[in-house]
Amino acid sequence: MEIRGVDDADRELPEVLREFDARESIEGLAVFVAAGSEPTPADLDPVLCDLSTPVFGGVFPEVLYAGGSTAEGAVVAGLSVRPDVTTVTGIDDPGVSFEAALPDSVAAGRSAFVFVDAFADRIDAFTRSLFNKYGLEYDFVGGGAGTLEDGRRPCLVTDEGLVGEAAVVATVEASTGVGVEHGWQDVAGPFRVTESSGRTVSSLGDRPAFGVYKRVVGRDSERDIDREAFFEIAKSYPFGISRLGGERIVRDPHAVTDDGSLRCFGDVPEGEMVHVLTGDPESLISAAEGAYRAATAGEGQTADASVLFFDCISRALYLGDDFERELAVIGGEGHPDLGALTIGEIANDGRGNLEFYNKTAVAALFEEG
Repeated sequence: MEIRGVDDADRELPEVLREFDARESIEGLAVFVAAGSEPTPADLDPVLCDLSTPVFGGVFPEVLYAGGSTAEGAVVAGLSVRPDVTTVTGIDDPGVSFEAALPDSVAAGRSAFVFVDAFADRIDAFTRSLFNKYGLEYDFVGGGAGTLEDGRRPCLVTDEGLVGEAAVVATVEASTGVGVEHGWQDVAGPFRVTESSGRTVSSLGDRPAFGVYKRVVGRDSERDIDREAFFEIAKSYPFGISRLGGERIVRDPHAVTDDGSLRCFGDVPEGEMVHVLTGDPESLISAAEGAYRAATAGEGQTADASVLFFDCISRALYLGDDFERELAVIGGEGHPDLGALTIGEIANDGRGNLEFYNKTAVAALFEEG
C-alpha cells in the first residue's frame, strides 16, 4: 500500500488520483477526504468518473495519516491488489433489498472496507444484510462518512463520483487483524426501550426519553442539559446496548426532537436494555490500545503491514487535547498509517457479528497479497 497525504484537496487531489491511476503497479485506490476541504461533486466527479482504477472511500470530519489527524486535505492509498467495489444506493429506502443489491461473487481474501452515509436511517439493516451475505468470510473495517456541521451531502467516493444516501463496499485479497474496544462505563440503568423507531428513541421505561436522559446526565455531570447545548454534553454520555458476554454496543445521541425523543447514530431497537455510559480519557485511551493489541495479535504479520485506525469524531471531541495520546498508542510514532475520524464505526473481527458502532476505536493491521 502506497499512501500519499494531500494538503490542498481542491488543487492536489485530482493530480494525485491521475498519477496513481496511471501506474501499472496500483490496482485500487482508497480515498479519504477531510470535510474541511469542502469538496463538491463539481470538483471531484469528473476526475473520479474518468479513472480506470477501482476507487472507493469517503468524506470524513477528519482524516488520519502518518500518526496525525487533519480536518483539511486528503489521503490517497494505492493498493497493489485489485478490489471488487460495490456501491449500494437507496440506503434510506425501506423497499431496497440490500442482499439482492450485493454481488454473489466478490474478491477472494479476508478483507472488506465498508463506508456508509452516516445520516442514513437503515445502516443497521445494511450491515446485517452484509453479514448475512458474506458471513465470516471477511474481516470488515470502515465507518460512517459525512460531516457534523452541514448534515447530509454527497459523502462517499465512488467511480461514479461523490454520492450520498448510499454505501460502498470494497473487498480485497488481503490479510487483516481487527481490534474493537470503546472504554465507556455504566453510569445508570438499565432502562428498557419502550418506544423507538430506527435511530429515534421516544421512551425509556414508558417515560419520555429526553426526560430520563436529562435527569441521569444532570445528576452525574451537575450541569443542566437543554436542547440548544445538547450535543456538547451528550458527547460525554452515550447509550450502551446490552450484549450477552460482550462489550455494550455504544449509541451516540446527537439531537432532541420536538416531542422529546432522542436521535442517535444507529438503531436502538424497541425492547432492548440500555445503560447511560460515561468515561474518562484514561479508560478511552486504554481501550484504543487494547484494540490495537487485538489487531496485532495474529501470527504471520510482517513489517510491510499498514496500521489502519477508524475512530469516532465525537470520541475525539470528548478527548480534546488527549486525542493525541490516543493516536500515540496505535502503533507508535508515525502511525496509524491511514484512517479517519468517522461518524460511527463498522467492524467485526472474523469471529462475531458485524456491527455499526458509535464512540468506538477500531484498529486494523492490513497486508495485501
